[in-house]
Amino acid sequence: MNLHFGLPSRKLKPVCLTIGSFDGVHRGHARVIQALRRQAGGLGVETAVLTFDPHPRCVLAPDSCPPTLTTVDEKAAIMAEMGVDHLIVLPFTRRTSRQEPAEFMAALARKVPLAGMTIGYDFTFGHQRRGNRQFLEAWGAEHAFAVQAVQALSRGGAIVSSSVIRALLLEGKVAPAARLLGRHYSISSFVEHGAGVGSRIGYPTANLAITPNKLVPERGVYAVWVDLEGGVHPGAMNVGYRPTFGGSRLTVEAFIFDFHRDVYHEEVRVRFVQRIRDEKRFSGPQALVRQIGHDVARARRILEHAEAGRHEGAGPGAPGDPRPPVATPARGARARVGASPVAG
Repeated sequence: MNLHFGLPSRKLKPVCLTIGSFDGVHRGHARVIQALRRQAGGLGVETAVLTFDPHPRCVLAPDSCPPTLTTVDEKAAIMAEMGVDHLIVLPFTRRTSRQEPAEFMAALARKVPLAGMTIGYDFTFGHQRRGNRQFLEAWGAEHAFAVQAVQALSRGGAIVSSSVIRALLLEGKVAPAARLLGRHYSISSFVEHGAGVGSRIGYPTANLAITPNKLVPERGVYAVWVDLEGGVHPGAMNVGYRPTFGGSRLTVEAFIFDFHRDVYHEEVRVRFVQRIRDEKRFSGPQALVRQIGHDVARARRILEHAEAGRHEGAGPGAPGDPRPPVATPARGARARVGASPVAG
């Protein structure tokens, strides 16, 4: 897949295009991209997805800026797996929001000529959201391309949306979120040296420094898959403030089961499978270590069950999730191994 920051420097051949934030690249987004690929296949052209960074709401209403489900790099990795040919990332500014739809489309067409467009059921763009389906259909008729709209995808009587998924994750409901995403929610980073507290109590951890505005699920302990170069490993993840040790900074750290290889500076992606318990303050390190033993045992059972379900075709993720390649971590993200205990 070709990744373009800004409009392509060289004019593309005609493509079928869709536009949107695509945060999370969830099942509803997948439906749009599948329709886009069918449209492009029928016309014998490539596909292009145009998205914005940051999320428009973070510019127009900073106080209600939504936490990000997928960084640009994560979004690119997922879309590449979905068969998208071009991902175009445009910076979103207040000037962008004030552009008239016709002005935006004219500038776009100079670099990205359109053979067709596929849009979501509620897609709008441009000044005062004037760039709606009716505008695009009229523009397409004038410029010799067709526009198709894709109906919303519903699950359990509710439309699948990034907002619903964010709400689930912020409550720690990672399994229901995975069913809407079509894969386990993940956080990507690199592995760096830490303070080694976890190693000293027998549970060395990979500590992830989170990309700004990346959504972190509700505090607690989770069963996770840890993707490293060369394989996928079971593990337990803690999200919290280390209250047993008087911590005051949110940490996100994973203990990888039965794993002894040096992975400092390697890429890592942690995928949340199921929440095990709330964060808790313990009376001391010994009580914490006993609880970690219980957490690890429970995480093993959860992941063994998830693995069995995968082989039977009944896993909680979407196609390709249980064993995908490691996604490129977001620029600037870092992690440390051995920084602190897994939980508490």
